[in-house]
Amino acid sequence: MANKNKITSLAALRGIAVIAVCFCHFSKAAENGAYFSGVFKWMEDYGKYGLQVFFVISGFVIPYSLEKSGYAFLDYPRFLYKRLLRLHPPYLAALAFTLFIAEVSYRSRHLPNPENLSTILQSLFYLHAPIDNPVFWSLRIEAEYYLFIGLYFILLKKYPFVAVGAGIPILTILSQTHLVDYCGLFNFMVFFMIGTVGFLVYNKSSRPWLEQALLVFLLVFCFLFYEQGAAIAALFTISVILYVNKNFHSVLEHPGEISYSLYLIHFPLGIKFMNLMMRTTNGAYVWWLFVGAFFLSYACAWIFWRLIERPCMKLSQKIKYTATRTAAVPLPVQSL
Repeated sequence: MANKNKITSLAALRGIAVIAVCFCHFSKAAENGAYFSGVFKWMEDYGKYGLQVFFVISGFVIPYSLEKSGYAFLDYPRFLYKRLLRLHPPYLAALAFTLFIAEVSYRSRHLPNPENLSTILQSLFYLHAPIDNPVFWSLRIEAEYYLFIGLYFILLKKYPFVAVGAGIPILTILSQTHLVDYCGLFNFMVFFMIGTVGFLVYNKSSRPWLEQALLVFLLVFCFLFYEQGAAIAALFTISVILYVNKNFHSVLEHPGEISYSLYLIHFPLGIKFMNLMMRTTNGAYVWWLFVGAFFLSYACAWIFWRLIERPCMKLSQKIKYTATRTAAVPLPVQSL
């Protein structure tokens, strides 16, 4: 399978995931309308599984990028810095955007703002999700995963049989313990591990039978212990990554490219728009509000991506790991 197709499939899957999440949230606001409530309820019930698609993608693409970049243990701080530089400034901008919209909304309705200095400070470090942008809770899960995978990947490279044969079953079992109350990552660990084992299958390691067996084990585990929709989303995602060998239409690739920006700002922007307009709109037009909320969010996300996210992505890409820097600089020739 060509590398180009793999990258394309990941972009398209991100597009599917972020559209599903947007539709889920906008459908909840549209359910109060007099028309098509059943359709909106269906999109709300199933669109939420776009989050599991994101988790499986992260489980695959982070080890994939670490493998390509020659990542080593000493690069762990640099890896975390790269992720921080890539993701945190856009998050802070989206947090400020959310707080501004919320303040305007509460003031216009003469209502107290539920956020205070304490919750805002917690939000800076992913410890609190503002009421007006609850999707931020998942960013803490991703941050915990980065802390974990930067170390686990080293174990995966040095002791692959132990890391895979023993580590993954142990992590899967721990996901069903009270550890989930202290570290949210464990509650979703199985989805990240599906992506990671998928990476090993794709990378054609020396023990393909073990990775394939573990991938089946993780998928069966998903169907037994998680919602069926979440398990189907995980199966769909890893199947597309590994076995769909084709280019996708740009209608999915483009939202995949700006998926992080769209994910960050769609809720306060789209939901506030729909709530405002539904006060004076007939229920027959709720579909138009739904479509309008999506395209308004999409247009603003594209601007957000160009002005904030893309510059952060370019800065992050300039940071190289030790092996990459060493390979790029020729060693001096010693005289005899």
